[in-house]
Amino acid sequence: MRVLTYGRAARLLLLAVVAFWWGCYVMPHLFSAAFPALLPPWNAILGRLNASNEGTLANTFSALTLAGVSLLLIAAAVASRRRSAGWIAVGGWAALAATTAALAFEELAEFKKSGPVSVVGYSERLGLPWPVVVSPLVIAFLLAAYIFVRKGLDGSACRAPLMLGIGCWVFALVQEAVDPWLFYGRGRVIEYVLEETLEYSGTLLIGFSAATALRAGCLRSPSLFGGRWRGPLVGSMAAVIMLGGLSVVFLFRAPLVEALPPYTRAGAFEISLKRQESVVQEIRMPATPVQSIRLMLANCEPGGGFGTIAVRVTDLGASNAVLSEGSVEVPTGDCPRWRDVELLPPLTAAESRLLSVQVAADIESGAELGVGATKGDRYTDGRLWINGALAWPDQNLEFVAYGSAAPTRSKFQGTWDLLTSDWRWPVLIVDVAIALTMITFIPTLLITAALRRRTVR
Repeated sequence: MRVLTYGRAARLLLLAVVAFWWGCYVMPHLFSAAFPALLPPWNAILGRLNASNEGTLANTFSALTLAGVSLLLIAAAVASRRRSAGWIAVGGWAALAATTAALAFEELAEFKKSGPVSVVGYSERLGLPWPVVVSPLVIAFLLAAYIFVRKGLDGSACRAPLMLGIGCWVFALVQEAVDPWLFYGRGRVIEYVLEETLEYSGTLLIGFSAATALRAGCLRSPSLFGGRWRGPLVGSMAAVIMLGGLSVVFLFRAPLVEALPPYTRAGAFEISLKRQESVVQEIRMPATPVQSIRLMLANCEPGGGFGTIAVRVTDLGASNAVLSEGSVEVPTGDCPRWRDVELLPPLTAAESRLLSVQVAADIESGAELGVGATKGDRYTDGRLWINGALAWPDQNLEFVAYGSAAPTRSKFQGTWDLLTSDWRWPVLIVDVAIALTMITFIPTLLITAALRRRTVR
């Protein structure tokens, strides 16, 4: 009978955590983003596996991983002290252990949002993302990490995974900092998955570096990359490009008309509609046919039952001639949530033609459905009417009109027009491509290392 040695147990543990995170968190959420009809984003299982929400299984798993890596880093500091590796090595491992322990506490306690010192609250008062507010601490951390890697570590066996891990942590902070400018209304689920997985990848790589230093020393251990990292990197890039291209061709829907707050939901509010009440948003027809309209809908009353939001599109001033219509059910518990209303037939009209989009509530008597709206004149091409009364001039529905996912000429023309309309879109594509490559490349490296490395007895 083979004995389960320390090295074999460590390899099995590494394989298990990689399989859980990428198999139970990354893949289901990306699948849901690509095929929301097959796996809706509001699915209860996905909710329990949402690492961004406090108390979920994925959030707890991430915190436990951080805590475990913190213990490995403490052990590496102790081992460096016993080997007389110098105060830079000991202090570097200890500083990383303290940082990782603080991140584990933050993952469970969410102190940056609701604790006695709210970093997020303070940054919102300044009008800045919280990573920008803590950037001086990040710069100090990177400077200390540079000194530690250059002066305190010998050999690439510890240096390479540590540097890549810290790089993942920093990139995750960059993701969160640029989120308001790039991701709002443009795939927030993907942003959360990328950010959390980059942070988790960095944690595993830093833990791998500590385990290497603890187990055999940095000079005596083979490198994580083993001289064969180019193949997995090229393969990861090719997979991302191929799958990304197929997604754009067959799945992507270009947002043709937007009325969203540009950075945060500041200025957003909710219009409560009772049975048979409605709002009417005037919109100007884009150059490309509209397949669906996304609305922020809410049905928060406990026991209120299902409600239905019906959408009808007509010519402005000609409510009898329905050009397109659709409906969506809003179950209890949506407080609030984005919902896509598919339009049948797809909305086609002359470009720049002024249309009326009526959003009506069908719900039990006495109950209410909420429809998201915005202040600040986010959409300047049309007015908003609430139950027949004209709203304030700066108010509009919070909505996005999407084109078709089918690979048609009009779709590709709309996609090109979108990419050239704002510098944020090309930046977003590059950002997502790099992040997806990293979260594909890193598990490949870790699995290869776990299967390749031999146990040192």
